[in-house]
Amino acid sequence: VRDAIVDQPMFRGLTGNFDRERFQQILQSNGLSEEAYVASLREDLMTQQLVKTVSTGLIVPSRWVDRVHLYQEETRDVETVFVSDSATAYVSEPSDTELRKYFDDNKQTFTAPEYRAVTFVRIDAADLAKETEVSDEDAQASYDERLDEFTVRERRTVRQILLSDEGKARDVISQIQGGGDFLHVAKEIAKQDKAMVELGEVTREDLLPNVADPVFASVKGAVLAPIKSSLGWHIMQVVDVFPGGTKRFKDVSDQVRKDLAFQKAVDAIFDLSNRFEDELGGGASIPEAAGRLGLKVEKLGAVDQVGNDAMGTAVTGLPAGHFIATAFATAEGEDSAMTEAGEAGFYILHVDGITPPALRPFGNVKADVAAAWRAAKQREGAQALAAVIVGAVADGRNLADGASEWRVEVKSVDGVRRRENRGDVNDSLADKVFKLKLGQAAMERIGDGFRVAVLKKVNMAPSGPSESRKELAEQLTQSLQQDLGSQLVDALREGVGVNINRSAVDALFGERQNLND
Repeated sequence: VRDAIVDQPMFRGLTGNFDRERFQQILQSNGLSEEAYVASLREDLMTQQLVKTVSTGLIVPSRWVDRVHLYQEETRDVETVFVSDSATAYVSEPSDTELRKYFDDNKQTFTAPEYRAVTFVRIDAADLAKETEVSDEDAQASYDERLDEFTVRERRTVRQILLSDEGKARDVISQIQGGGDFLHVAKEIAKQDKAMVELGEVTREDLLPNVADPVFASVKGAVLAPIKSSLGWHIMQVVDVFPGGTKRFKDVSDQVRKDLAFQKAVDAIFDLSNRFEDELGGGASIPEAAGRLGLKVEKLGAVDQVGNDAMGTAVTGLPAGHFIATAFATAEGEDSAMTEAGEAGFYILHVDGITPPALRPFGNVKADVAAAWRAAKQREGAQALAAVIVGAVADGRNLADGASEWRVEVKSVDGVRRRENRGDVNDSLADKVFKLKLGQAAMERIGDGFRVAVLKKVNMAPSGPSESRKELAEQLTQSLQQDLGSQLVDALREGVGVNINRSAVDALFGERQNLND
C-alpha cells in the first residue's frame, strides 16, 4: 500500500519525490482522511490480486494470432493522382441571386456564435512566486533537505557471472585471468549469454552489500575473484566507472530560491482562495473581493465557445484548465465556483452578459459568401474530374495514358495499410482500397482536393515469427486478460447482488461533467 501511494505522480513535489504535505492537501481537498484513503486503496489492491489470478499464465491460440496478423499486416500497392480544387481554374462570377441562395442555404456558416462577456480573477502561484522573498537561511535549509537531489551517486557499468558451484567459479576466473574474454568464457563455460551477464550501470545500492564493496573499490577493467553471497558465487567485471559528486549550494542557489518561492506561493494560493471565498460569502462582489485582497481584476468583452473574440481571433493568456467551459456553464449574472487552474492556480469568474447566436447581415458578409461560393464551385469541379478518372479506369484506361489530358501527375504509393497511414493515402481512402479488386479505382477527399487510387498489387503478410507478430500476441493476451477480469468482476457483482445508485452518481459528478462538456 505504501509503495502504491509513493508511486502516484500526483503526490510528488517539486523534487519529483513523494511529498507528504501535498498528499495531505489532495486528500483534504477531496474530503478524504488518510485512514479512509489507505483502506480504499488496500481494497483496490486486493481486488487487483484476485482479478489477476484468473488471467495469470493465459496463452493466446497461435491460429488466432496468425489470422489476425495476416489481416493486419496485409498491404497494397496503388497508383494515385491528385485533383486539386485549384485545378478548376475558371469559375464564373456569381450573380447576386446565386449568392443570396448560397447564403440562405448555409446560414449556419454565416451565423455569429454565442458570445459571453466575463469578469474574472486568477490566483496564480507563478505570479505570487515573483513577489515572494526567500531568506538565506530558508534557502540553505531547503538545499540541505534536497541534498540527495543535487547529489550524483557513483555508478559503475558491470558484468556478472553467477554460479552455484565454487569449483566451477574458480575454473571460470582462471580462464579469464589466463586471457579469456569475459563474455566468451561466460557463454562457453558458464552457459550464460550476454543478456544475463550485462548488468549495465548500477549504484552501490543496486548490489548486495558484500558484492558492492569490492566492486566499488575496484578500478575500471578489473575482474574480481569469486565473491560468495546468499545467491551463489559472483564473478564481477568493472567495465566503466562514473564518479559521483554533490553540487555546491552557490551553484544551485538560484534554482533553490526559485523552487522554494514557488512552493511557498503554492501554499499561499490555497489560503488566498479560501479568503477570497470568505469575502464572497460576506456579500462582496468579485471585483470588491479582489480589491480587498490586492488581486487584479480582468475582463473579456466577448469570447465564444472555441476561445475566439468577436473578430474571430483566438484569446490568449487565459487561466489554465477548462476556463471557457466554465464560462459557458455559468448563468448570466452569476459567479462560478472557485476553480482549479492546473496544479498551481485558481480562478473565479462572473458572466456579465450573453450575446446569443445571430445571423450576420448579408451585406456585412457578402465578400465571405462570394469566397465560400467560389470555393464550393472549385470543389465541385475537382470532384467531377476525379469521378471522370474513376470511370475511365473502370472502362480499362490507365492513369498514365490520361494524365496529360487530365493534367494530373501519376504517383506510386506502396505498402498501404488498413490503418495508421500517412501522406498521400489516408485511412479513409485506404479503407476503400482494401475493398477493390486489381485494376479498380476509388476516390476520397483529402486536403484541398480529391485523390484517386488504383489498386496494382496485393501484398500478403509474411509468415513465420516476426516482431510485429510478437507484439500482436502480447496485445491479444492483454485483451483476453482484461476480458477475463471483467467477466470475473461481473460474476462477483451478480453473485453478491451489487446495485448502483445511478441518480447518486449523476448528482455527484454532474457538475464536473457539465464543465467537461
